[in-house]
Amino acid sequence: MKSNTFNYSLLAVGVAAVMGLSTGAMASITSGSTTNSTTPAINNVATASYNVAGVTQTATSNIVTVNVSETANFILYATNGNSATDDKNENIATIPGATATFNHILINEGNVSDTYNINTTANNDANIETATPTQGYAHPANTDVAFVIRQKGGAALTADQANALQALGQAQSGNLTGGANTTTRNIKLLPGLQAALSYTSLTPTGRTGGDIAVGTLTATSSFITTATTTGTKVPTLVNENQTIVRLPTFSIVKTGASSVDLTATTPQIAYTITVTNANTDYSADATDFVIRDVLPAGLSLPNNATTDVTVSGGAGTPRISTISGRRAIDVPVANLPVGESRTITFTVNVDKAQFTGANSSVTNNVAVYDKFVGAVGTLSDTPTVGTDYDILDNTLTPAPGSETTRVPDAADQANGAGVDTAATTTFTRRVVVLSYSTTREIAPASGTAGQVTHSTNITNNGQDTEGTDAAPLTFTIADDTANTAVRPVVGPVSITYTPPGANPVPVTRTITPVNGIYTINAASLPGGIATGGVVAINYKVSSGNVTTPATVADAAAVGSAEATIVTLTPAGTGAPAATSVTDRTNVRGLTLVKSQSLDAACNADASAATFVQTAIENAKPDQCVIYRIQATNTSSAIQTANPAAASGFNITGLTISDLLSNFSAGATYVPDTAASTATNNSSIGAAAVNTSAITATMSSTDVLAPQGVASLTFKVKIKNAR
Repeated sequence: MKSNTFNYSLLAVGVAAVMGLSTGAMASITSGSTTNSTTPAINNVATASYNVAGVTQTATSNIVTVNVSETANFILYATNGNSATDDKNENIATIPGATATFNHILINEGNVSDTYNINTTANNDANIETATPTQGYAHPANTDVAFVIRQKGGAALTADQANALQALGQAQSGNLTGGANTTTRNIKLLPGLQAALSYTSLTPTGRTGGDIAVGTLTATSSFITTATTTGTKVPTLVNENQTIVRLPTFSIVKTGASSVDLTATTPQIAYTITVTNANTDYSADATDFVIRDVLPAGLSLPNNATTDVTVSGGAGTPRISTISGRRAIDVPVANLPVGESRTITFTVNVDKAQFTGANSSVTNNVAVYDKFVGAVGTLSDTPTVGTDYDILDNTLTPAPGSETTRVPDAADQANGAGVDTAATTTFTRRVVVLSYSTTREIAPASGTAGQVTHSTNITNNGQDTEGTDAAPLTFTIADDTANTAVRPVVGPVSITYTPPGANPVPVTRTITPVNGIYTINAASLPGGIATGGVVAINYKVSSGNVTTPATVADAAAVGSAEATIVTLTPAGTGAPAATSVTDRTNVRGLTLVKSQSLDAACNADASAATFVQTAIENAKPDQCVIYRIQATNTSSAIQTANPAAASGFNITGLTISDLLSNFSAGATYVPDTAASTATNNSSIGAAAVNTSAITATMSSTDVLAPQGVASLTFKVKIKNAR
């Protein structure tokens, strides 16, 4: 709580100004020597009468004169302030509802008996009350003043002094009764006597730490007031009396884990409570108070025992109870001096079932209960102000009735000496699954149109939104480089977000990598991935260097493959571990196989022949050989029921050709034997023979479907005399 600095000197000046007093008078504790300049001299003449011869005779003596010097001087000082011999009783500590006593000494330093009018006045400075109503309040005016008359220095009166006072009608002790009529509140003092004066002031119950009250006690000399005097002429002396409300100034700091991962087997929060009696201008030692922590629902002590709680910085034996089904920890503290702290530590278990909402959290508050006088005993479940406690300070956000700190409001605000902080823990249950490894098939040279697309899924199976600025997701797409002719396309990729719920509307966005890293956050996917939402990462893979490779080396080999690794790395609080999936791209295309079959009688049908790719041994002239050329689309058939599986492609524009020059030196084409066939939903044009080659060519509507085979067969006859 902030230090409440109060300018006592300015307050004193204000009081003096309101009362019509000079600050010089307030700063003085003595009236100064004052002599009655009109005191008449004592002139004495003696006379005598006698008889001579029966005649009465008289005689008059000379005149003798005594000049009397009547000197008045008195002292009024305060005895229980910072100094025992000045004009102030300052910084007298008090608490709400208690009284403070102010002690003064009045001494007759003159040579005449004097009568002193004693009065108490309140601070009636309305400006102080209005401008800072929690800093100033008035002592009551015209209150009773107790007195005891003794010799100067405090010795008991002699018998003669007591008799002389009695003759003056002055009691040795008693009370000067307050009230509207202050003219009778007089004390008569013989020279050399003193009166010990004291009165009390009640501090209102509603006052706050740092509040200051100011009043005065005045003594007015009757002799100086009424006589014609010479000298300093100060008939009234003023003593100032100040009280300050001193109370403990509690600063409560509770700390705990800022975040807890609910995917842990037994989630826990370790708490530390530090209660400090802050050092301010108005602080007082705290005694016999209680620190209470009622755990929020869903939190529990592991053993529900005092052994779960540790108190350091001083004595304190915890008490464990249950309040409205919640575990409560009470720690009584016998004494906490100003500037010292008491620390309480414990660990709680977290019930996962209590915190299933997205971005759920729990705030644990602490309260301190104290009394102005006496000890706070065993607290009830719902303590009552004025009965169980007078001071309640807690870490709750201030609200009417939530606390009664009895310190200035600024003390509990930011940077205040007694500012209190609660412990808020956010729960995360982040489960992000990377799945849907895909297999795709690509031609040896894809170009742009023939690139294949892999789709790897990110599924949010946790309870918190993913892909936000607080919980971003990053992923990389890495080529394993085993097959340099097949590689992922570098650059932006598209993601498709399918939110949870019935009839979702997918959203597709493009993400550009930074240094090869793609990030899903508020910028790339506003709103993030809700629980149950799925993001498909759609990236392309290409093969070959150009659409039609310049050389065989530029194209990927049919039958080869390449792996691509997609790695997802969640970030932020409670982030799960990074995971990866591997996608596979297989190179598929056209295989061309030529085989042959010996037709010794030159009368066999090609459809019934047995073909081999090995050499035919011992063939003879005039025998025939049937050739078969098979073009096969090695890509897999499209599986609509399993989109993650391999997806084949159609081959178009196929021409199967066999040059006559390949066999014309040893054989001749047998007319009308060339034929073409196709299987598996494929088609090809009819076989044709020209002067240079035997061919079968696809028309614009023909395709060689995945796993389809197009065949060209023809027969040649072995020449004689080759």
